[in-house]
Amino acid sequence: FFSSCSSVTLNGEASFRLETIGNIKKNCNRFTGKEVVIRAKYMGWNCPVECRNPGITRSDSCIVDSTGCIYLEATGGLDPLTDRGKRYLFKSIVKKFNNTCYLKVVKADEIR
Repeated sequence: FFSSCSSVTLNGEASFRLETIGNIKKNCNRFTGKEVVIRAKYMGWNCPVECRNPGITRSDSCIVDSTGCIYLEATGGLDPLTDRGKRYLFKSIVKKFNNTCYLKVVKADEIR
């Protein structure tokens, strides 16, 4: 049904299918309201120009992977300055506003 690149086990517990930003954006309506896990780099407020900002809050930030960029609601619980450039596993709910998909982060675990 949904294509994804791989799966990951968090804390030795449940295994989750990793989704890509490109797949989520391409299939936004199908993903809206669903929980996803994404491996991506946190960009804070330093978002690429091609990344479409839905304008949820004034502090919206973004993440990138090899397939694209997507905005997070606010900062996703991270510091847009000191956490910028770090890689995380983002457990998030896909939402839609102004006809644009974005993520509401439930949990972010740094990948070391």
